[in-house]
Amino acid sequence: MKQVTQPKRILVVGAGGSMTQTFLKGVAAQLPDNLSLNLRDINEAAAQQAATLFPDGVATAGELDLFDREALQSAIAEADFVVNGAGPFHLTAGVVRRAAIKAGISYLDLDDDTESTLDGICLSEEAKANNSALYLGCGASPGLTNVLAQDLAEHLDRVEEIDVVWCVGDEGPQLLGRSVVAHTLHMGAGTYAGWRNGQQTERQSYASSRRFSLPGLKKQSFYECAHPEPVMLGHSYPDVRSVTCWGSLHPAPINGIIKGVALAEKSGRVSTEDAITFLQNAIAGQKTDKSVEQEAKKGITQQLSAGEISLWDVAEFLFRDLLKLQYPTKAATAAIVRGEYKGDIFELIRYVDSSPAGSPLKFMDVSTGYSQAAFFLEAIKNDPGTKAGCLFPEQWINPGVFYERLSQLLGIPVNSWLSPVRFRPFSENGAGHWTEWPEAPRAPSTQDIGRLS
Repeated sequence: MKQVTQPKRILVVGAGGSMTQTFLKGVAAQLPDNLSLNLRDINEAAAQQAATLFPDGVATAGELDLFDREALQSAIAEADFVVNGAGPFHLTAGVVRRAAIKAGISYLDLDDDTESTLDGICLSEEAKANNSALYLGCGASPGLTNVLAQDLAEHLDRVEEIDVVWCVGDEGPQLLGRSVVAHTLHMGAGTYAGWRNGQQTERQSYASSRRFSLPGLKKQSFYECAHPEPVMLGHSYPDVRSVTCWGSLHPAPINGIIKGVALAEKSGRVSTEDAITFLQNAIAGQKTDKSVEQEAKKGITQQLSAGEISLWDVAEFLFRDLLKLQYPTKAATAAIVRGEYKGDIFELIRYVDSSPAGSPLKFMDVSTGYSQAAFFLEAIKNDPGTKAGCLFPEQWINPGVFYERLSQLLGIPVNSWLSPVRFRPFSENGAGHWTEWPEAPRAPSTQDIGRLS
């Protein structure tokens, strides 16, 4: 890796996006002395606005089209570390990663697409050869979910199954970017790379559901979804039998709407552009296309038939929609790990408790952007270091250090937002009372985790 001069020069691509601006707020709050930032975005005005988060002389801003290879390589040539906040990652991640590898510098993103995560794994050997560390999936999900799973795995002698869980709540009408909506549409139907029987395997997104004992969400159905955690954690823990990411949107009927529209898009009844526009307008509280609306209603009907929601859920949803009443914002981030400890099989759970009024972690931009800031601030402390290649959060960060860093960014103590580790003896029907784990976690052994670095 090339020698770094002071100050360390950080290139941030996609600096004008709302999620990246939250990340930058976190970095600005704990700004290391030796950092300078070059903030770039296709929208130069948005990048310039982001630069105002920092003291004079710390950040510069400018326009960058990352698909202009020459311009991207020129910007990276003047950097010691690059952060990619520009989505959708299945289009952008490979371009920026390859440029970073070519320059021999480290790279960090919050990639939440399975396809680009698999591409990152394929780049690992090339990155190692150039002494470039690729810190992938450093957000909330993936990211914080991976750290929670790692934390629980370190309590066990052997890990059998891993479930990670997320829920995004009603944050009021907002016009989301088309790339964000496209990612949501992709999750609603179709196949994805999952992890079963100790290997990568093709799975169906949103084809199965279950419930979890999480604050304020015990009646909420969560859906197996196309997210990268299964391949990330599967490669990190190659002996684990299964890894599943369970996602949900609150209120519950939103999941049926997404699934109905996604199935219609997959079958060709609705074009991809029309499907994205419909979901974008629905989330923003704007007028939607009536023909696509019929497909959305089919999804809600399927939810009712499967027992995933009740007639009361539908009635409340329609009532609130009619009167433009926002739901209380409910969110979740959790991990459940099953495995062996001293000869017995247990389930362990740990989650982010965002149920208290005023919790900043109810909001997706805060949980994702501040998690990314925590990962970044820890990564640059030791960069350039001894690690290179494709690195998932569970392969390089200490859970306790991460929790403390995130707490500092949030301005609240760890125990105000993070549950204790709880456990119960495993049973097929999921019965049993959760009890606080009495043991301190042990250090993971080399048999526990297969590192890519």
